Amino acid sequence: MELKRELGLKEVVATVVTAVIGGGLFISTVQIQSKVAVGSSIIFSYIIAAIPAFFMALCYAVLSSTLPSSGGEYVFVSRIVDPFIGFIATWARWFAMIATIAAMAVGDMVLINNFFDILKMHGVSSFISSNITAISITLVIIFLLVNYIGVKTFGRIQTAMFVLLIIGILAFIVVGLPKVSMSNINYSMDMNFSDIAKASSLIFFSYLGFAAIANAGGEIKNPEKTLPKGIMISMFMIAGIYILVALITYGTMSPSFYSSYDFSAGSVPDAASHFLPASIAVVVAFAGSIAIISDINPNILASSRLSFAWAKDNIVPQKLAELNKYGVPKWTLLINGIMAISIILLAKQFMNAVMMINMAILLIYIAISISALILPYKHPEIYEKAKFKFRGMWVVALLGMLTSALFFGYILRLPDAMPGFILLLVWTGIGGVVYVLTLEHHQMHWRLFKEEKKEKEKADKETIKEMVKKEGKQDTSDSR
Repeated sequence: MELKRELGLKEVVATVVTAVIGGGLFISTVQIQSKVAVGSSIIFSYIIAAIPAFFMALCYAVLSSTLPSSGGEYVFVSRIVDPFIGFIATWARWFAMIATIAAMAVGDMVLINNFFDILKMHGVSSFISSNITAISITLVIIFLLVNYIGVKTFGRIQTAMFVLLIIGILAFIVVGLPKVSMSNINYSMDMNFSDIAKASSLIFFSYLGFAAIANAGGEIKNPEKTLPKGIMISMFMIAGIYILVALITYGTMSPSFYSSYDFSAGSVPDAASHFLPASIAVVVAFAGSIAIISDINPNILASSRLSFAWAKDNIVPQKLAELNKYGVPKWTLLINGIMAISIILLAKQFMNAVMMINMAILLIYIAISISALILPYKHPEIYEKAKFKFRGMWVVALLGMLTSALFFGYILRLPDAMPGFILLLVWTGIGGVVYVLTLEHHQMHWRLFKEEKKEKEKADKETIKEMVKKEGKQDTSDSR
């Protein structure tokens, strides 16, 4: 029941970058204006949003160097904070990742349509629009097969998509940067801090996804060093890309274009097609399609490893930890695939509660930051083994927890948040029932310790009883 360690540093970086860069970069950078009209100040929103994202990345880096394993998020919280909290938080996270697989498969159609529209292949884009559900399900099945045939194949595919993504982004930066005009930036810039902060809270979700690789810790070579290094390299790369793309997008928009553009239906590739050479616009649109498609693969990997970790602890049937000939948990992949396809088929009903995804992610972020906060004090013997640690980690962990809690509170205030919050409560309630029903089968260190302690206490009581009996008999014989 052991997974194969076949992912190196380049695969870790490729997985993190492709898991994070997606709709947030190519769609939200433009469509944010329809929610908060910050104009080119979105550049500052990306910088501000990067700060709490880095706090969380540092927490993951420390924990990954301490307890690298498959189902990492579950292992971190269950071993450091509490097993029940670890399961409930990752139970919500698991559903959120599967919902993300479905959302990305459907959302990718927007950028693929951009790609074919720029090529003037309107017939193809019309066909895609008419068959979104079937094409989305096909995408999910393709990546399920990629994951099924082994983590080495996963790594190669993800690295290839990473290279294609970076080529598209570099083409956009190299050609677009010289065309940036400060007058364009100044025209749309809104230095209203309240609006910038509000946009930051929405843009923050564009940085989500880096944690997926932590759940594949059992398949990474030398994970104690590779995981933290890969996470930090990736986060610096991602922040730089977001800021540069936002700078170029708004720095090349003329005042007349900015005033007339429909931001609610726009995207970076679409906007780029108006001010970049057609060939570059096509490359950017293709990169945008790759960006969202490449989100699907890591989420399939991470979600299957969470349920694999639960199965190893006997919370769910051990059958789910059964590996195929390629060393991959086959049944968890199958179940996750069926759930993702079901969500795609029920997309209209599901979209009413889409906020549940962001809430579940923030819930696990809060649990992870608490784990990083208490680790040095509750389990100093484990913390000593960490390959990546630094002074003042408690400050970073505390700030990560507070910012995640603030973002959670902010989401609850949004008009369409309540259906998602209700779904989160219902889903965690189901998870609680699952946990309680399987309580007697859990094989966790804390439970074994408690059982051993009970046995020792029982043995001590029996010993004391025997001693009392002997003393009583001795006293009786002495009195005679």
